[in-house]
Amino acid sequence: MRPVTLDMQGFASFRDEAHVDFGDAEFFALVGPTGSGKSTVIDAMTFALYGSVPRWGRKGMVSLALSPTVARGTVKLVFEVERQRYVVARELRRVGGTVSQRAASLERLADPRGLARPGDQTAPMAKDLDGVNEAVERLLGLKYEDFVQCVVLPQGQFAAFLHAKPSDRQDILLRLLGASTTGS
Repeated sequence: MRPVTLDMQGFASFRDEAHVDFGDAEFFALVGPTGSGKSTVIDAMTFALYGSVPRWGRKGMVSLALSPTVARGTVKLVFEVERQRYVVARELRRVGGTVSQRAASLERLADPRGLARPGDQTAPMAKDLDGVNEAVERLLGLKYEDFVQCVVLPQGQFAAFLHAKPSDRQDILLRLLGASTTGS
């Protein structure tokens, strides 16, 4: 899976509309001062795909996804798998003090270089919360738990890995990946 573009509005710290263009980057780094939204960009991609974010504490928690001062938020991710592009979108709403996901969709773009602009042709793959989650798992070949463990490493644990002694890195990596060291 390679992200192409990410659009957010009312998502976490991105109250106003924000657009991230990953262009033709094979690899990318998010850099900036503390509090500039780097982790929130990763959260938004994960949320778009799976409807949850690991650093919020429990799967399915969405109350932290919506900016505190807005009633509606959206996240849209255009991504590529095996030279085909897809767009996944989710909508959040606040009614009273309760935040919930209101809509989700996953579509395949007819143009494998498309950007999901208005008028672009798409083929619907899923149009409800459960259907999108299942379709994303099939498309990526990863369940949510596997994706966040192997693709989106928890921030503090990755820092510990980088600063660890070489002799401790294997143990940390095995713990990050959920691998067992029994039998050795």
